[in-house]
Amino acid sequence: MKKFMVALTGLVTLATVGATVPAAPVTANAATKTTKSTYVSPSLKVNAIYSNAKKITGTATKGAKIEVKSTKNAKKNIASATASSKTGKYTVKLSKSLKANSNVYVYATNTKTKAYFYRIIRVQAATTKATTKKTTTKSTTKKTTTKKTTTSSTKKVTSYGIKTPTGTWKSNTANKYSQVWVFSQKTGLNQYLYKNGKKVKTLVSYAKYSVDAKTPTFWKITYTPKGAKKSSTLYMRFTSAKKFKVVNSKNQVVKTKAGVAPAANWTFSKN
Repeated sequence: MKKFMVALTGLVTLATVGATVPAAPVTANAATKTTKSTYVSPSLKVNAIYSNAKKITGTATKGAKIEVKSTKNAKKNIASATASSKTGKYTVKLSKSLKANSNVYVYATNTKTKAYFYRIIRVQAATTKATTKKTTTKSTTKKTTTKKTTTSSTKKVTSYGIKTPTGTWKSNTANKYSQVWVFSQKTGLNQYLYKNGKKVKTLVSYAKYSVDAKTPTFWKITYTPKGAKKSSTLYMRFTSAKKFKVVNSKNQVVKTKAGVAPAANWTFSKN
């Protein structure tokens, strides 16, 4: 009987020792705290996505894994890549185009902590962008060849390379008269009238002038002769780097007077 009681007591003691195993949850709590302290959400920036795009670009936490999904938490990826370990930039190549106005989910995952962050991006239609380019190309071609004289003039002026009227300009001869205009940064604008090659009058002397380029070939010159209180204007249209015609404010060739000389159409050439 004593031996039986001793054995029974031994069994009771063994059952009590086994009950202390639930101490394990303390370790689980410690693990939870460690996970929270290292759970840092990665950064993620996604550039605009168009339906004709062949890749998705942006920046994220350096070394982060980038995944593109069609739905939230989708098991399969549309495509994936890894952000640069130096710059954080990434490029995800797409095997097929995305549908306009659909959403894609772009995930950035920290490969060490498994923490992730995602953005929902709306795919923009590429039709408008592509159409704009085509329209621009067509309209530019039409303007250059038929409609827009200004456009073709701009191209010509680009080859002229005219920046200032500085220099000496001689006119054609009309009714035995001709003119010489001298634009100088030191002496200003000086205009002289000649008849049969001989100087007969100084029309403008030491005039301060300013240039207002209405277009690359159509200029307005405002000048004030020395001692004068009022300023005057003249308009010129360049037809080459070394030639211009005197025109009116509407860029039309008109006859103008020059001192005692009869009104005439004047074309000036640079020496």
